[in-house]
Amino acid sequence: MDQRVHMDYLDVAWRGYKEDKNTSLFCETHPFTLNSHGVWERLVDKSRGLSFWEYPLPNLEIIILSTFVLWRLFEFSCNNMMIAGVIFGKTCHLSSTSWLHNIYFPDDSRPKIAETLGAFGFLLYWFLKGVTMDAGTGLQMGKKASVIGFTTMFVPLVCGNIMFRLRKRRGHITLLTTEYRLLMFLQSISAFTSIDTLLRDLKIKHSEFGRIALSGAMVTDMMAFIATFLNAMHWEGYEGLVQTIFSCFFFACMVYVVRPAMYWVIKQTPEGRPVKDIYIYLILALAFFSFQYFKMIGLFGPAGSFVLGLTVPHGYPLGSTFVQKFESFNLGVIFPLFGSLTMMQLDLSWLLKECVNLARMEGQLYEAVSLILSVNVTKFIASTIAAYAFKMPLRDSFALALVYSNKGVFELSYFTYAVEIKKVTPEVFTIIATFIFLNSIFIPMALELVHDPTKRFKCYQKRNMVILKDGGELQSLVCIYKPDHITSMISLSGAFNPSEYSPMACNVLHLIELMGQASPMFISHQLQQPEPGSISCSDSVISSFRSFHKQFFEYISLDIFTSVSMSKHMHEDICWLALSRSLYLILLPFHRTWSVDRSTVISSDDKLRMININVLRRAPCSVGIFIYRKPIVEHHMAEYHSKICLIFNDGKDDREALAVTNRMRLTEKRISLTIIRFIPKISEIENQYLGENFQMVSLKETVTNIIGFDVKENDDYVTYIDTTVSDGSETSKILRSMANDYDLFVVGRSSGVGTEVTNGISEWAEFDELGPIGDLLASHEFPSRASVLVVQKQEYFHSAKSKRELSK
Repeated sequence: MDQRVHMDYLDVAWRGYKEDKNTSLFCETHPFTLNSHGVWERLVDKSRGLSFWEYPLPNLEIIILSTFVLWRLFEFSCNNMMIAGVIFGKTCHLSSTSWLHNIYFPDDSRPKIAETLGAFGFLLYWFLKGVTMDAGTGLQMGKKASVIGFTTMFVPLVCGNIMFRLRKRRGHITLLTTEYRLLMFLQSISAFTSIDTLLRDLKIKHSEFGRIALSGAMVTDMMAFIATFLNAMHWEGYEGLVQTIFSCFFFACMVYVVRPAMYWVIKQTPEGRPVKDIYIYLILALAFFSFQYFKMIGLFGPAGSFVLGLTVPHGYPLGSTFVQKFESFNLGVIFPLFGSLTMMQLDLSWLLKECVNLARMEGQLYEAVSLILSVNVTKFIASTIAAYAFKMPLRDSFALALVYSNKGVFELSYFTYAVEIKKVTPEVFTIIATFIFLNSIFIPMALELVHDPTKRFKCYQKRNMVILKDGGELQSLVCIYKPDHITSMISLSGAFNPSEYSPMACNVLHLIELMGQASPMFISHQLQQPEPGSISCSDSVISSFRSFHKQFFEYISLDIFTSVSMSKHMHEDICWLALSRSLYLILLPFHRTWSVDRSTVISSDDKLRMININVLRRAPCSVGIFIYRKPIVEHHMAEYHSKICLIFNDGKDDREALAVTNRMRLTEKRISLTIIRFIPKISEIENQYLGENFQMVSLKETVTNIIGFDVKENDDYVTYIDTTVSDGSETSKILRSMANDYDLFVVGRSSGVGTEVTNGISEWAEFDELGPIGDLLASHEFPSRASVLVVQKQEYFHSAKSKRELSK
């Protein structure tokens, strides 16, 4: 410290910092003065005093509060944190001597605590984004995701390169070559983090549409990694090769060392217990180490933390712990500092002046904007065509193209990094940051107009029993709400008779209502075990279904899950699990419970009924609601023949019910099946007319054409009955007459709807979710103790041809 600075020591002690005139030395007291000495300090001590906003802590608090207020103020219109930075940046630059300018842009060398904290929040944001993503799910879409992702990136990249080469040949270039390369590259890719954030904000992340979008983004990110390393080796030679080798080493450590260690941590965590803090702190330390590692080898540092986050198994208990502990505080307080302070660096006055050159089609603004628009338009067209070629509806193809055109914090942060390493000028950063800001406002608005979020669980693939071939694995989801449902659902699952020629994948979901201050949980009982000496909340479900599994050990796979959530969200857990596992059938217990002798109703739960109704509305596959009164198959009685009655009226749900019934009797010779069809009566005049022009196909031939089994070989086990009815009362009488002849009735939910078959009983139906005939069979007045299975076919096949298929 030189003599002049030493003589100002007292001043340093008062203010907390001091800088000499040639800025070669900077001194500060320790411990550093964080708080002001009061709002009157400047008046009392005059030149020696500081305004309260010049102290670190009040300055930080003012910036956080103002950023938060502006962000939330504009949330109703655009929900964008960057708008706070734009407003403050423009306001602060109106006068370089105003107190507002001194708060946000102090003209001294004081440590920029708000910027440092924002950078910390940004790093934590990248790590948490990796934690909340399931990389495995994104890679399960196969050919569709690969082609869409490849087309979305490759076509605009080629277009941008062609435009760059043409301009270079003509000599009309004012941008740097590195700026052109970065613009083309970042506009061509669809960053996984940006798309995940967008889909999450719109609440369509767990939809089939969201899965396709994320899968395509995963493909573009993988291509981007490969392109980055190839580009580094091409332009930087030996240094690029070293970067590639060290990056591959890092990825290998994540996959083969860190991720197995994460699963070990999960196995050491008993069910329902939090992960130990020591593991959380170690993983956070590893996240910062990953950042420094990537930065040390010359790559984008936050990408290292993101990759580490991807190795953390998402969901409960490890991934959810990080989210619960850090996400709200980070997104609500720290991370907005990064977006707002970054946008404050924009030189909007230069941008407005440059608009004159834009009108003349010259200058940096014209070059950058024309390149950005050309690449994005090409990308939008290519994405739409690729999606539509895979039979997505045109409306959803447009929506997918909009998603891939979205830009957000990832692109902004990368260009900020490029400015720091002098590869991009501040002027070009102003252009691209302005584009990202406008893009992040208008793309979500356009998506809300184009895409219907109520269809977030709809499929682009057929997932029903009709298309399931004989010998194909039946992938089902069995839902348990109460202990009373265990026996009934095991009885129903056993009725499908898993065998070598009829294998079954049984996924069991135990749903528990969230009570008090408990936290939502999703437990996989294959990974986590109860703490020694404790009792799991799903012990009875686990032990019962594992005993069932032992009976068909070679032909059935069993996965058991527990979901603890609010009742109004339970249907989302069911639909999400069915969607993520590509299941064909969801089996739900009815909300009513019968007495031991199965003669009277002893309980009725309206919450469970609403769950069932919501699942029927949103399910991505077929659904069955099971009304249990007695066992379907008595396996312990060797001579017992189960009797099943299928009510078949040739509707789409009837055909699905037929496929379900056929699956039950595929290999089981102790099941006899009766198929009954109700035919509406017609007048003599109509009968004569139809007799000349139409001959009704027999029930046997109709059934054979649908399910394709050899009826001659199975004649002893299948009975076909055609009966004529004039209205619903006759249908009711016939069903009541055979009420005690069967162990199980199977019926399609929409069976007979809109025809004379249900005329009169539809108006009196108590439970719409069962359909008119299903409601009649489930009524406590129906003189039968037979169980009932009501089947609904996949409600909506979300494709370009869906309307034509449904009309058939």
